[in-house]
Amino acid sequence: MGFVCSIFLISFFGFISHYWYRKYGLAKGKLAWISYYLLIVIGFILLLDLLIYLGLLDFLIPLFNYFPWINIDNGKDFMWNSFIIFGIDWNISYNDSGLYYFAILNFLSYPVWFMFFKDLSRKFFGGNKHRPYQKGISYLITSPSRNDNTDKNGIKIPEKA
Repeated sequence: MGFVCSIFLISFFGFISHYWYRKYGLAKGKLAWISYYLLIVIGFILLLDLLIYLGLLDFLIPLFNYFPWINIDNGKDFMWNSFIIFGIDWNISYNDSGLYYFAILNFLSYPVWFMFFKDLSRKFFGGNKHRPYQKGISYLITSPSRNDNTDKNGIKIPEKA
């Protein structure tokens, strides 16, 4: 997927994490859902990117090279020049010895990117409880829901004597 594409995907999945957590996890009583979601997203993207970078999926590279604007040499070239599929070639020389250490730092930064956008998601979509002060910024832009049980109990109609 490339380093830049992977960071975009991880950031997107991190940002929508609390939306899905409020919709499917917390409402159903599955409180550990967000932890499993984190492990699945980071684990899948990290495993796929490591397989591409180490060259274990190089047999797929000739399939991409059928397009006239794509010229990928191997998995490292694909990872460093992320948008070569879309016709944007950054001409990063993947054979430089210093890029190996930057690749390790990129792989180690995946959980950090996810956690940053997960925290941003918690501030936007709401926290882990159903309390009014933990509903997040999205509470300001959504239409209020009316709970008929509490509204009827709030007003007492006097009985005729």
